[in-house]
Amino acid sequence: MKKIRINYIERKFYQFVSIEKAFRQIGKGLCGERFEVSFEQVPYLSSLSGTIKNLLFFRLKNKADIYHITGHVHYIALLFPPRQTVLSIMDVRFMYTYRGLRRFVLKKLLLDLPVKRLEYLTAISEETKREIVRFTDCDPRKIRVLDLPLLDHIHPVDETVFNSERPRLLQVGTTDNKNLPNVVRALRGIECKLVIVGRLDEMQLTVLRENAIDFENLFDLDDDELRNEYARADIVIFCSTYEGFGLPIIEAQSMRKPVLASDASPMRETAGGAAELVDPHDIESIRKGILKLIADPERRLELVEAGLQNIRRFEPKAVAAGYAELYEEMIKA
Repeated sequence: MKKIRINYIERKFYQFVSIEKAFRQIGKGLCGERFEVSFEQVPYLSSLSGTIKNLLFFRLKNKADIYHITGHVHYIALLFPPRQTVLSIMDVRFMYTYRGLRRFVLKKLLLDLPVKRLEYLTAISEETKREIVRFTDCDPRKIRVLDLPLLDHIHPVDETVFNSERPRLLQVGTTDNKNLPNVVRALRGIECKLVIVGRLDEMQLTVLRENAIDFENLFDLDDDELRNEYARADIVIFCSTYEGFGLPIIEAQSMRKPVLASDASPMRETAGGAAELVDPHDIESIRKGILKLIADPERRLELVEAGLQNIRRFEPKAVAAGYAELYEEMIKA
């Protein structure tokens, strides 16, 4: 049987490559007798000038049966055959971040035009699918919800002793949606060590100082270093106000860590009932959740055990099977 050739089209690598790592994990799960995969990147970063240059100068190197655009360069779909191309949309955060002309242009390039052109789309959560439909009025039947996988370097570690006197709390991410200021304010007066992964701005540093938080700031971590921080953590905090999926939730669950997460879609669904859920906009709610996890070992154990059950649906082979089904459907069509 002839192999189906899949070519994944990626943004130019810069700092954030978690999506690309996820799709390379999927590609690894597909490789075998049925599929042959390749990867190539657009040549320029997605600034305004970079977007224009990508549209003008991108030249395909690897011919394939199916082209899969893996996110954040949605506009490049305008250069690909509609029936042979699938676009994965991670989130539509730009619709809430920007205003005026910039929002209008981004909506056209990242949503309206590619969604209208292509016959196959995937979203990484039901919430993202609902947002795509709401902002583009497209047929929801053309969007398939497919998960992201756990990466190879994230896997369970031996259980560690919980430091109830001074727990180590891990906060992954520092962009505005990661809600760090509310987490910091919720921690005021709680004896703990807050480890923050991601570069801090002056406003965040001010909030940390004002609330007398003992913190450690880490950034530019490689996979092994990030895994080590998960392993060292007593609790993982992910009280984001907006996500397309919430990958740190399942990474923490895989590492046998109790998770504090936002009681909002899609984090609630990603957690699968295996996180202490709080209102990310309510500082007191976040504080009560943290204190509960620190004080209640039975609740922590319950969440850890439930988390190990939840992550089964995100195992690479299970996730790759969903994408394989989509590719087979495209070939038959």
